[in-house]
Amino acid sequence: MQNGWDTELIERCRNGDANAFKQLVESYQGMVYVFAFRMLCQEEDAKDVVQEAFIKVWRNLSKYNTALKFTTWLYKITANCCYDQLRKGKYRKQQVEIDQVKHVCEQMLQSNMEQKIMNKDLAAVISQLTHQLTPKQKLVFTLKELEGFEVNEISIITDLSPEKIKSNLYLARKTIREQLEKM
Repeated sequence: MQNGWDTELIERCRNGDANAFKQLVESYQGMVYVFAFRMLCQEEDAKDVVQEAFIKVWRNLSKYNTALKFTTWLYKITANCCYDQLRKGKYRKQQVEIDQVKHVCEQMLQSNMEQKIMNKDLAAVISQLTHQLTPKQKLVFTLKELEGFEVNEISIITDLSPEKIKSNLYLARKTIREQLEKM
């Protein structure tokens, strides 16, 4: 369930109010961008996903079930856009030197991760540690470990059963742990 402000904006959007949609975009574009950036590790790709996600929101607002939190629905749309890019191999992988990865990991431990998300070095670390994951594993890992979602909400976003989420998360963590041990 969302707050009254979201409900009012969504209803105004459904009635064709472009200004309400602009407010909705301004309220949530940062959240969508950070998630897309964490998934794709590229600024331009993340910006493209933000645009694509909000276009899909506008086109599908009539189908939105208000019993779901708006942010959950928005994450679902964004996750699908990112997943499509990952699955099709449209994103650009970055190769990074191990010493650079170690250095950035140390920085991450000493500072607030949200402040560093825009840092290209952080993108390189995420990319390096997750590049061997399947798109599904990367999606589940990002939603759980970087976005902080619980399994039941990840299930709503990804349409995966809790068992499949846990399995993909286990494999993702195992792969990342192996990557870290090589450092």
